[in-house]
Amino acid sequence: MFTDTTLIIINATCIAFLLTMLITLAAATRMKGGAAWAALIIVTTTIPVYLSNLTRIFEAENYLPYLYLAIFLNTICLPALWFFTRSQFDKTFRFTARNLIHTIPAFVSLFVYIAYYATIPAEQTETEREFIINLPELLNTLIVFGQFIGYYLFIFLYIRKKNKFLQDNYSDSGYLETRWTPRFLILSCILFFVVFAVYTINPRIGVWVIPILNSIVMAYLVYCVISHSTTAYINRLPEVATLPEVPIVPTVPNGSKMPQPQMKEICNTITRYLETSQAYKNNDFSLAALSLQTGIHHNNISAAINGYLQKNFFELINEMRVEEAKRLLLNLNADHTIESIYTECGFRSRSTFFTTFKKFEGISPAQWLKTF
Repeated sequence: MFTDTTLIIINATCIAFLLTMLITLAAATRMKGGAAWAALIIVTTTIPVYLSNLTRIFEAENYLPYLYLAIFLNTICLPALWFFTRSQFDKTFRFTARNLIHTIPAFVSLFVYIAYYATIPAEQTETEREFIINLPELLNTLIVFGQFIGYYLFIFLYIRKKNKFLQDNYSDSGYLETRWTPRFLILSCILFFVVFAVYTINPRIGVWVIPILNSIVMAYLVYCVISHSTTAYINRLPEVATLPEVPIVPTVPNGSKMPQPQMKEICNTITRYLETSQAYKNNDFSLAALSLQTGIHHNNISAAINGYLQKNFFELINEMRVEEAKRLLLNLNADHTIESIYTECGFRSRSTFFTTFKKFEGISPAQWLKTF
């Protein structure tokens, strides 16, 4: 379909594009968090494949090392994606030696490739060589297809379970940082399926289709990270014209106690901001967002709320939401029902609203309303 020159241009362009996206992501995130892992997975598991494509097109004599590396990393991609998902939704997750069991299929595929290439006699005809080479390729395809079915099944079941937990347990470090992840994984799953479909129709097409599809995934990852960053979120919050200035103080060292006047001043500032802007009504409002809006270090905000108000950040936010819910309950009309109020107050789900309301008031919203 394409000439060798066109294939070289496509593969070389995709390599340059992926590296550019990686640099962009590094600048935006300093290579911290789940996005950094996702980017490294995409780059390290695909660029060797493109280099292998280029060496085969050039008919280089030393293309086998690139091919071996490409095959090995190809079968590492989906296990790595599973570990990325785990790390995104479970901040306590750590990679251990036991997790290396997921690399067994990759080593099996690599061993088969090396064994077959090592036993091909030099005098064999091109047709015979193609037949023998296709055997390890078939095994590798079956392994990756099995991984595709198994890992994506586990990934989406895991996400469904974790999303329910995060919706019922408001978490700054959880939901806010992971809300883009399911969409990214769905896109990667769709493109994986397209790759398999294309490979079934004509394996040669993969030489140019796969690089383009991986570039799309990488571009979408960078878009998600930048558009869902805390700074981007801050730009969508309402501005407050008059916000009292509070000097930015150093982070309180571990074991040290913040002076009472300083805690009071910080608490007065943040509560005034929250009441004026009503930012707490945003269901993805976070401690990081509050820190950027007020110019106060998040550690100082947390220490002040805990020390002066005797509660944590989420308890303060949820308390303000419950107070707003009580105000709306007293003004029920055709446009407001008990079930519809929770979204206006910033709760993500009906169950979270009822649980939180009962925690603060001791009774359900309906029971509370009957007292008036």
